[in-house]
Amino acid sequence: MEKHKEGKGIVEVSQIICMGILTAVSVIDIRCREIPLKLLAASGIGAAAYQAFGLGEDFLLIVGGAAVGVLFVLISRVTGEGVGYGDSLGILGLGIYLGLWRLLEVLAGAFFLLALCAGAVLIRKKMSRKASLPFYPFLTAAYVFWMIGEI
Repeated sequence: MEKHKEGKGIVEVSQIICMGILTAVSVIDIRCREIPLKLLAASGIGAAAYQAFGLGEDFLLIVGGAAVGVLFVLISRVTGEGVGYGDSLGILGLGIYLGLWRLLEVLAGAFFLLALCAGAVLIRKKMSRKASLPFYPFLTAAYVFWMIGEI
């Protein structure tokens, strides 16, 4: 996000806002296991507005990030919500905000952290193979690690 040096403060504020939204959604995901669609719609609209004002990535990277989100929505549909629609719509919004490559970095981190946690709980026999874990806490942690890496 170096392309707007004079807008650097805006970029930092947007990252903090994104982290706040991800944290709030993580708490909701842990407690309820269902994400309010209005919250996801508002964050997606906010991400689109951020990009519309030219504060983020190039257009093709935004489209690529959105395409990854759309792919996850299709995966949700095909798998009967093996990956929940809330998770997929959140990835779509994050893809619009971050762009393709940054989204893939965050997703790789989230899936890595999820795999570590799943492996740990399976080894300790605290859950069965059929159990599911909320995804947003891992997405949030990966986003925080990505933000730290950007400093």
